[in-house]
Amino acid sequence: MTPPHRRTLPCLPAYGIVLTLMTLLSTSACTQDKPPVPATATTAPALTTPQAELLALTRFTNYRRGATQVTADIPVQGRIARLTGRLDWRHGAGLAILQGNGGFLEHGRHLLRWDRTTVSVQRNWTEPLPTHPPRDGWIQRALTTRASTIDTTLLLLLDLAADRPDNAQLLLHSGARRVGHEKVAGVPVTVFTGPSSATPQGTASGAARTGPGRTRYWIDADGRLRRFSARLGGGTEWLVATLSV
Repeated sequence: MTPPHRRTLPCLPAYGIVLTLMTLLSTSACTQDKPPVPATATTAPALTTPQAELLALTRFTNYRRGATQVTADIPVQGRIARLTGRLDWRHGAGLAILQGNGGFLEHGRHLLRWDRTTVSVQRNWTEPLPTHPPRDGWIQRALTTRASTIDTTLLLLLDLAADRPDNAQLLLHSGARRVGHEKVAGVPVTVFTGPSSATPQGTASGAARTGPGRTRYWIDADGRLRRFSARLGGGTEWLVATLSV
């Protein structure tokens, strides 16, 4: 797929899983039948070294996969919008159909393509998801994560991949936790909460506290991310994204 403006994935710091995701979550606001993780998340023990290594490799594993199918339920103004499409992690771009439910898309079914800086929309899309984005008919604008949970979601989905592993030793002391075991589409997974603070350049000082347990990762035994969830902004509802393998 060809993004609106192709950009090379940035060289992320070793603590990238904290800096990229937590920065997005602190600037933005799917519910499901049960909480995304067990209620014991805040009292779960710290990660072991093998668990930290598994979590540290997750975004790099996604990058090596190159692409994935995604279905995401996005909280929008008290309701849920559903995004269904493809992520091109190697090139930092996405193509998906959004069943709009409030926000800048109002209502309807729309085709979206995006990269890390812009999103383009074809409103009232009636066809299936195309193999390649159409050449014409797009309305393009800059992503605005401070005002839109949809835009925040688009960036979060791209930032689930990185061209190098995160630092497992730093994750050991980041507040990340293993909170249980579940199954996603019949596949056993380990459930982790993400880091609870961002430490620029991996240093011990200057941490920007973000609150514990705002991200969730469902990772299988091969290190593949099967599901991702995030509590956006100060809201209580959760983005929930399920990824194919």
